[in-house]
Amino acid sequence: KDWEVLKPRLEKSNNSEYWINKISRNREHDDEVNKQLLFLGWTVIRFWGTEIKKNTDECVKVVEETVFQIMLGENEITD
Repeated sequence: KDWEVLKPRLEKSNNSEYWINKISRNREHDDEVNKQLLFLGWTVIRFWGTEIKKNTDECVKVVEETVFQIMLGENEITD
């Protein structure tokens, strides 16, 4: 789920402070890892586990399109 959608729901829940802090730390960690991977030349694609289970074909399509765009970019540089 999108953080902007999830956060207000968590604020109304029991133990909201714990979950908001935990997810905020996870997001900060993800951002740090993304930056490190991008610096190393990787392309980062993230999916929620439930998103992969429910929309597997759509996730595969995103990966395929990303690989296709990367391959097109490499061909443009070498041509």
